[in-house]
Amino acid sequence: MKFLLVPFLIIGMFVSFGAALISMLFFTHTITSVDQLKGVLPGAQDTTRLADEFVLKEDKLDRLFSMAEEYKRLYETERKRATELQDSLVTEEARFLARRDSLAGVEQALRAETDSTQKARREQNLKEVVTFYNKLKPSAAADILQQEGQLGDTTVALIMKNLQPAHMAKIMGFMNPEFAARITKLLQSL
Repeated sequence: MKFLLVPFLIIGMFVSFGAALISMLFFTHTITSVDQLKGVLPGAQDTTRLADEFVLKEDKLDRLFSMAEEYKRLYETERKRATELQDSLVTEEARFLARRDSLAGVEQALRAETDSTQKARREQNLKEVVTFYNKLKPSAAADILQQEGQLGDTTVALIMKNLQPAHMAKIMGFMNPEFAARITKLLQSL
């Protein structure tokens, strides 16, 4: 019979130790329900964390200081990263402005070249037209130049200005007096 009591005594000690452990978990508010106890038994929940009311103030401060240090490290890292990004943004902005200015210069040069090319082309075309009108009879030239809606008054004045003076006078003689007066007025402003 002595031999039977030893295993019961060992089993009893384990049961009483388990009951004391479970009651301590409930007492320290590490677990608060039976469902949490079911999570503790297979090891799904950390039972080493004590409720805040049982943690010493010094331990709480140490935990807060370590959290503050971690946040400070994260802050410094992010601040350094933000500074690097800001610097790269300033660099890219400077590159962008330089390229924009360069493109504006190229655009202005192209515009000037295009304007001068167009001006030269207009002058060449005007010379050809003037040559044509110098060869026409004055009455035919007057009829063509004063047709409404065909040529603008400024264009007619430019043509007349470049004609030989004697030929221009003969053409003006065949023109309608009102039209000739308008063209003469434009010739004075050219």
